[in-house]
Amino acid sequence: MPAATFMSRMETDTSRLESRAGWWQCVFDSSDDAQLVCFKSGEVRELNRRAIALLEFSSSKPPEGFFIFELLSPSVSKKLSDLFANPNTKQETLSAVTLVFGGAIRQIIDLQATPLSPDYWLVSIRDASRRWRMESHVQRLITALDATPDVFFLTDSDYRLTFVNAAFQNVTGHTIEDALGRTAHFLRTPSEAARIEEYVESVKQGKDWVGELTNIRADGSTYPVEAVISPIFDRNGKLLGYVSCERDITVKKALQSGILREQNYVRSILNSIDSVIYTLDRSFCITHVNEHWKELPPEHGWVKLKGEPAIGDNFTSYLADEEKVKEFRKLFEQVLATGTPHEFHWSSENGRHWIINISPWTHENEVAGIIYRVADSTKFHELQNQLYQAQKMETIGALAAGIAHDFNNLLQVIRGNITLLLQEEHARKTPHDLRLQQIEQAAARASNITEQLLTFSRASDEKVTVFDFNKVVLEVGQLVQRSSKGNIQFKVESPAAPIKVRMDATRAHQLLLNLCVNAQDAMPQGGTITISNKQFALPSDLAEKIQCAPGSEFLCCSVSDTGTGIPPEIISRIFDPFFTTKETGKGTGLGLSIVHSVVAQAGGFLEVKSKPGHGTTFFIYLPVVDSAIHSEVKPIHNALPRGVGRLLIVEDLDLVRDFTQTFLRSAGFEVLVATNGPEALEILKNLEQPVDLVLTDFNMPGMNGLELMSEIAHLHPGMKFVLASGYLDETERDRILTEHKAKILKKPYNVREATNLILEMLET
Repeated sequence: MPAATFMSRMETDTSRLESRAGWWQCVFDSSDDAQLVCFKSGEVRELNRRAIALLEFSSSKPPEGFFIFELLSPSVSKKLSDLFANPNTKQETLSAVTLVFGGAIRQIIDLQATPLSPDYWLVSIRDASRRWRMESHVQRLITALDATPDVFFLTDSDYRLTFVNAAFQNVTGHTIEDALGRTAHFLRTPSEAARIEEYVESVKQGKDWVGELTNIRADGSTYPVEAVISPIFDRNGKLLGYVSCERDITVKKALQSGILREQNYVRSILNSIDSVIYTLDRSFCITHVNEHWKELPPEHGWVKLKGEPAIGDNFTSYLADEEKVKEFRKLFEQVLATGTPHEFHWSSENGRHWIINISPWTHENEVAGIIYRVADSTKFHELQNQLYQAQKMETIGALAAGIAHDFNNLLQVIRGNITLLLQEEHARKTPHDLRLQQIEQAAARASNITEQLLTFSRASDEKVTVFDFNKVVLEVGQLVQRSSKGNIQFKVESPAAPIKVRMDATRAHQLLLNLCVNAQDAMPQGGTITISNKQFALPSDLAEKIQCAPGSEFLCCSVSDTGTGIPPEIISRIFDPFFTTKETGKGTGLGLSIVHSVVAQAGGFLEVKSKPGHGTTFFIYLPVVDSAIHSEVKPIHNALPRGVGRLLIVEDLDLVRDFTQTFLRSAGFEVLVATNGPEALEILKNLEQPVDLVLTDFNMPGMNGLELMSEIAHLHPGMKFVLASGYLDETERDRILTEHKAKILKKPYNVREATNLILEMLET
């Protein structure tokens, strides 16, 4: 080749090389990445402008002996060194490594190494901080999703699962491979078809769906979940799918069921309490109320309802008046401050009685509010009054029985001797016969007085018969009409059909007379007394008073007047013994007490209604019987009968003992006497010939008549007994009649009656 040609070609090649070098340098300097040219030893030979700025060098030539490994961690430096040393290595990238410079981490980078020649390498440094942060954020998000016990899954736009968290497999039992690519329908029970359509439609509309679903596990078991399903959109608003967060609420449902069961249990207990209960917070607002308010009148306790009590209402708006509001606030504050309950009784104007209890409602040892309880104590109050009345009657009865016992003994002597005198006078036909009869009649009336006293005693011996109460009403009406003042009118309303009751007819007269006398006294200026009598079926409210079946047939006899009436404050005391509003000397206070006792002992009860200035009505309720009416047998006055036998008389009162001895001897009997039980036993012990019959008093000091009969029966089996007494209780009467087969003479007895009874006993 000619020299000129060779030189020309050399010039051309040099120019071309220079042009290529310039082109490479231009690309090297204009790169967006920081780039360095290194020997395979790692020493940096050249930097582009990005690298100069990143490493804060002053020129493209680095300091002598500067190695790229100084910018990297030891582990990354080792990887890069191995890369440079391998002649077969092609381009490699080390992702997300740290750039260290000046003793501090500068940033997260991707390091790309490209071989230029066997000895030179081009190293590009790219900022990976943002990508690394995004990846780290996603990784943390995935880690968090995998850590939660709730199920998360994502779908694509066709609603097929593209991602599930770790809890998905644990909760559903389905593997990730089984789930991905399927719609979530396989997780739902067949009954959830309507809700699936509902949440899919909600996702299409770009709305969140929140609700409960019933899912089915891989093993076929079902479980409830709370689900939040939200649509996912890209930046342009295109629907990418949805994300679902589902929480297994099996335990929650069980707890809710347990709480609901406990609430229902507590509610049932509250509703079973025979009181209305309001619970209030510290602001007086109602938080709970049981259902007993429906069974009470609108006005109960201090409460005056105008409708159904509502949760959240201020309780003070339910109170009757401002005075009650002030008192309630005062008690409320005391309970909140001290935690001490308050209970008190209150009577309303309509006669109802209430027990009001204000108790603390505590929560975590603090008073959170109060419990306001109202109980209707009207029935209890009535029963308590009846108990007090019965106790008073019992006390008066014991007193009356004691008086009647002594009085009957005296009357026994008087009436007995009068009977004997009447027989003698009648036999001689002397003019004193009439006077003796008058004395006997007076003694008989005195005996009736003792009967009235014995009305107070349960042990009194009544002459119980079945009779037509209409007859008593008519007889009392005639008697009152004849004796009433001229300014008093009298009306009797009595049906023609008989109304039969079983009780002492004398006491029936007595109770009506007492009520009529009181009615007359209540009308000093005149008025009208009305006695009305009827038979009817007892309604349930009245039947409850005496614990009998509703519909029982009862007599209702009312005695009404148009007088002054009874003040409300004393109406509860009118049946008390010795209670009277009459002037001194004009009333004993026993009339209504006797009425109460007579009606109660006959199995009935009393009601009274009165209005001051408008009169009073007493209602007598007595059970009706379906038995034949007893016929009355008038006594025949014959001469004293005579008999034969040995009698032992045991009587502690000398007058009665002497009289009894006298009339029995006049009747032909041989009579022995003893003043008490021990003396009688001593006489019987020492007798050579036994007696035929023992006539003993009941009430005697030391040993009563029943005890004496028991002792004698033990020593002399088969002995006959007659016991004389003014009163006996049911237990004593039963023992006398059944255990000893004895007969009873009621003091003051008729001597003919006594003689006939003894003769009857001796003949058996």
